[in-house]
Amino acid sequence: MKRLKPRTAGSPEARTDFEPLVREAQEEETAVENKTFHGFAFEEKDFPQTVFKGCIFERCRFTRCNLKKTEFMDVIFRTCDFSGSLLEGGYLSRCEFHACKNVGGSLYRAFLQDVLFSGCNFGYANCNCSKWKNVSIADSSFSNADFGECSLKNLELSNVELVRVNFSHTPLAGIDFTASEIADILASAWELRGAVVSPAQAAELAKLLGVVVV
Repeated sequence: MKRLKPRTAGSPEARTDFEPLVREAQEEETAVENKTFHGFAFEEKDFPQTVFKGCIFERCRFTRCNLKKTEFMDVIFRTCDFSGSLLEGGYLSRCEFHACKNVGGSLYRAFLQDVLFSGCNFGYANCNCSKWKNVSIADSSFSNADFGECSLKNLELSNVELVRVNFSHTPLAGIDFTASEIADILASAWELRGAVVSPAQAAELAKLLGVVVV
């Protein structure tokens, strides 16, 4: 799979006035472009329907914030925490998440294209009804997350914890799980048809489907 990487212009300008920039962009219906944000911490703040382009976020924390329908294009996140925040209906294109958290957050009905998750913890995340295209996940955990009624196209997994994940009504054909952990997932024979698994994983999945392995 060829994933498109973020297109950032040199070194984006470092700014300390995050909220004023966001409010201005929302009022004028423009984008926050080519900026670097470092060390911000927000809790239960509202930043919906904001557009970010070519930005870098480093060690920023958005706890239980409203980021519904926010767009991130060509954005890099490093050691950021979105735990409990709502990114519902969001659009993420050519983004990278490095050592980030979104425990218990929501990506409900979000669209992700050409996105990388590396060293991340998205446990208990609500990803229901979302669309993922050309997404790579490495050395990360999505355990206890919900992926019901999703579209997963060209999803690349490497050392990913997918324990007790709900894949109800989500076709998994063509997805290679052999380098990841998929214990106790919720999925039927229909969802699993065409998925690539190891012999040990196949035995575990057979038990989930009620098959007696001897």
